[in-house]
Amino acid sequence: MEMNVEKNSIVILILFFITALSCVQRRTNPEKIAKLPDKVKVAAVQIGGYDKWLKIKEGCNPVESVVKYIERAAADDVQLVVFPEYHLGRISVPGPQTRKISKAAAENSIYVIVGCWEVFKDESFSSTALLFGREGDIVGKYYKTHAAVDTHDELPAYSKPPSGKNKQWFIENDPEWIMKRGNNLPVFDLDFGRIGILICYDGYFSETYGVLSLKGAEIIVWINGRGGSIQDYYVRTFMEQNLISMICTNQDYGAGTMLAQYPNKIDAICRQTGEDYITAEFDLKRLRLARKNSRNFQQRRPGLYKELTRPHSIWQDYTSIKK
Repeated sequence: MEMNVEKNSIVILILFFITALSCVQRRTNPEKIAKLPDKVKVAAVQIGGYDKWLKIKEGCNPVESVVKYIERAAADDVQLVVFPEYHLGRISVPGPQTRKISKAAAENSIYVIVGCWEVFKDESFSSTALLFGREGDIVGKYYKTHAAVDTHDELPAYSKPPSGKNKQWFIENDPEWIMKRGNNLPVFDLDFGRIGILICYDGYFSETYGVLSLKGAEIIVWINGRGGSIQDYYVRTFMEQNLISMICTNQDYGAGTMLAQYPNKIDAICRQTGEDYITAEFDLKRLRLARKNSRNFQQRRPGLYKELTRPHSIWQDYTSIKK
């Protein structure tokens, strides 16, 4: 009996340490950061491809357009080129579409980020950002974590999907109700620095920027696929609060594709709808010095912020409010 208790205690202790280690944030070696390039040139493409509802302009070839802009960006000495959400449509990964992009990325030794509806073997799907490395491999994926649903049946608003609809209806009309949502906010180490990725509606939750920045992301890539314009005041605010620079893209039926640097500088922006391509050189050394000397990073009090991780049904406080 005593031996079993002892063994159980050892197992519990091991599990405790494994859990504790998994909660420790991966830090980048300071010496490694010091050796990273001081500057990086990036590009953002505002372009049409498949939209949220799988509609596409006649004559549009999303893959060929990606390849074209990869080649253009490489000729401009760009190190990372970014495309919008949904762009490649519903595809398997890897597949013929990704192989063409991989080939172009490898031939031009450039990082590429592009959105798609990734379809899995069980026919479920996610809004996915694919990250291609300089050698053409898919070195990272980010799955959209917050569903931008458009329709609902019952109050409270957006709490339940429309009833009586089949899977095909949702795919064609409101796919994010049934998409597989991501469950984490990963960061990715590129040879010029660490980045994070958000997809469209994710970028309206301030917590996402804070998490990525605290995990070491210096640049946050925010890909969109929506009408209207990406709001520059959001970008300025999130950059200054979280000590990051940002690359934002949108489909060409929207606008606001932009390249912006900490603390609040918009280097380039597409203010009108339509296809466009912009580049900028980011000063990473200046950003790293700001992160090194940040009073906010030093004076954080995580114990005060626990409410942010708990569920809160705020809308229930307003059920007696009449329309």
